[in-house]
Amino acid sequence: MELPYEVLVYLFKYLPKSDRKVASETCRSWYLAANDQCFLKNKVAVFYKTVLSDDFPSPLNIFEESIITYNNYLFNEVEISNKQNEFWNKMGEHIRCLTIRDCDICEKVFVYMLQKCTNLETLNIENCKELFMSGRLLEGKSEGFLTDNLENLKCLSLSGNQYLTDALFNRFVSAAPALEELNLSACSLQFHCGLVKKFYPLSINIFQNPSESVLTFYFLLQFIERRAKDIKRLHFSCTLIDGAALKSLSEVKDLKLHSLQVYSCDQLTNAGILSLTTHQTSLRELDIGLCTRVTDQSLVNICKNLVNLEYLNIRRCRAVTDLGIAELHNLKKLKSLNISQCELLTKDGLEKGICAGENKSLEELDINSLNIDQTGIIMLSERLPNLRVLNLSNCFNAVTDASVQVIFKNQLFLRTLKMSHCDKVSDAGLTGMGKIETKDGEDGPIMSSIDESHVPPKIHLGSRAEEEIVRDARRKRDVMLMCENLTMDSYTGYSLARIKSLKELDISGCNRITDVSLTYAFNFKEMIIINLSRCQQITCKGIEHLVRNCPSIEYINLTDCYNLKDDAVIEIVKHLKRLKQLELRGCNQLTDETLTAISTHCTKLQFLDVQGCRNMSPELACSIGSLPTLHTVLMSKPGPYIDDGKKNRAPAPAFLPSLMRKLRLH
Repeated sequence: MELPYEVLVYLFKYLPKSDRKVASETCRSWYLAANDQCFLKNKVAVFYKTVLSDDFPSPLNIFEESIITYNNYLFNEVEISNKQNEFWNKMGEHIRCLTIRDCDICEKVFVYMLQKCTNLETLNIENCKELFMSGRLLEGKSEGFLTDNLENLKCLSLSGNQYLTDALFNRFVSAAPALEELNLSACSLQFHCGLVKKFYPLSINIFQNPSESVLTFYFLLQFIERRAKDIKRLHFSCTLIDGAALKSLSEVKDLKLHSLQVYSCDQLTNAGILSLTTHQTSLRELDIGLCTRVTDQSLVNICKNLVNLEYLNIRRCRAVTDLGIAELHNLKKLKSLNISQCELLTKDGLEKGICAGENKSLEELDINSLNIDQTGIIMLSERLPNLRVLNLSNCFNAVTDASVQVIFKNQLFLRTLKMSHCDKVSDAGLTGMGKIETKDGEDGPIMSSIDESHVPPKIHLGSRAEEEIVRDARRKRDVMLMCENLTMDSYTGYSLARIKSLKELDISGCNRITDVSLTYAFNFKEMIIINLSRCQQITCKGIEHLVRNCPSIEYINLTDCYNLKDDAVIEIVKHLKRLKQLELRGCNQLTDETLTAISTHCTKLQFLDVQGCRNMSPELACSIGSLPTLHTVLMSKPGPYIDDGKKNRAPAPAFLPSLMRKLRLH
């Protein structure tokens, strides 16, 4: 007896996206339920490096004939021509969000697309320089049918288009009366007053005669003043916006911004931030990362005036110190905070700021490369109980076996944990083995080195590095013995496996992690992304346990894990049925047997990196590009072969053009 459609939809709401996708492949009724309208609004049909011409069976036909109607489409690095007109004829009216990124498309085809997409709400045209190069795009099309087609457009992104001008910009926004969000990141936006005087004399009407040569902030500001009541979100990242321009923008009458992104804007100053915080008190999201001129003065004003802020990014604002961070306790609604690479921050600032008391609102925290010790990590873990995302990468002195134990004890809701290059973490910390209890009942320290008090002193004749290798081997042996003898009574530590809902884990560069951790601390049914690059002690034995206990992995990075052999990759491709991205760069023991296994078992693989795998045949590595789902293969350039001491400079074999689109030679 089949479950009713409504019951299936209700049950699928509790499944993660990946599980729901796999469930949809079970039968027709499950497919329909997993693609109910409540799920479709967030689904995107992605065409990446796909051949859409008539010479091959076009993937667009699948969507034309599908019983499910998708509303969101992304075209990335593809050629869009008039050969796809039938697709726009059939599907155009259903499209709500359309993204064209790094595509080869001409003006005539683009206009035809807009004619057919009559219900667009989001339009993203990113890095399509050829489309804007002539300056004639949409000329004469701003009125009439185009205005009717874009009347529901709320979000417009023209980011990364260096040939964008005031005239081109005006044609787009004139046809979109309901615009709420505008993205001009990485555009050549000009702020110099001399250009304004040159192109816009005092007597001229700028909207009737917009410049066809430059994109000016002056013209943009006039547009925002006209639409101030509607505009809610602005993106000017990677532009030359300065304090004076931000001040002018902030003081626009009736403008009530909810989100502003000015990431990597080196000219931005405290004066502009001060004006922003004074006039735009409704802000909920603010990104000023990599704005090197921002200081404590800006952060103090942000925390004082923007009390509704939920997202704040001040990554690599190197002038910010504990004085500014201490004011973060005023942001009671803050959910996401990025203070990574702020070199002057210490534990004291964090204690007075986000850790002034128990902070239940903060869910995402990025403290990558902060100069704190392990007591700082322990404090954060104890006072931020509801974290979902935590990035501790490059906190060399802070992330130790003792501090990660506190994380595993308190952060049970984590979805993402990143500890890249924290090389003090060992198997003892990830498994919880070696933890002791003191006489007063408090938790004692983690074993970070073996107890050699019973070992008679010896003179070690090797180097310090060799001595450390010996210590690591003994530590691995002791932890393995404890794990094998594990009982409920003797187990007093906290294993990584306690974080049941973990979906992304990055422990790249943690070279003390061995097969012991993969065997006893990894059991995550929802794990999707795992980065084990430069964990050079792991072997096939650990990989075997990993792929069996974490069957949902889609992205795995094993770069420079030079102890891995073909049998490890065979285990991966056989048991990870959802695998989409596999990185094996620098695994120099792998041979053609690995490539054969990939081509046999990987039915969903999209990305493969085998650079530096010198025992692989270049011909076989190239031929693997024939896999239907694979869009990118990274491999080393085929060099001259050496036969009997002589170089054979025979040319590499000719490959099909469709395969060459997938290959990137390095």
